[in-house]
Amino acid sequence: MEKIIEGVDYNTQLAKITLHGVVDRPGVAADIFSALGQHGLNIELISTSLVGRGRADISFAVLESSLENVCKVLETIKDRFGTPKIDVDKDCALITIYGSMLFSTSGIAGKIFAKLSDQGINIEMISASLSALNIVVRREKIKEAVTVIRTEFGI
Repeated sequence: MEKIIEGVDYNTQLAKITLHGVVDRPGVAADIFSALGQHGLNIELISTSLVGRGRADISFAVLESSLENVCKVLETIKDRFGTPKIDVDKDCALITIYGSMLFSTSGIAGKIFAKLSDQGINIEMISASLSALNIVVRREKIKEAVTVIRTEFGI
């Protein structure tokens, strides 16, 4: 029988950047991430949320080693997307849970989230695809979070 979760990886060398109150219109995300890409800067994870009144927050994770360069690029283009505030958080880590049956099996994400919650681990960002679930948590909670997930799913 194929395992639902085939593996769990993590990276503690990340920083999370949140662009608050970005103008919510077509092309803004393309502008931001194209500019970063043109400077050879890679993004590990992206999450957006509408905040109302034509504005959205865009959060993304980058390798800590590229954080300074990412901030320099954002500083030069921030007026194009109207963000009043950019937050940088160096105290986060990324967990990647993967498996070919991950999202064809009902309730797995909820079960993972509940187990983390039971341990007092808050999820700060989530991104999912058909075969991977990416979760950002506080860096000091990463080992505990990975252990909980691995134990729960016998990995």
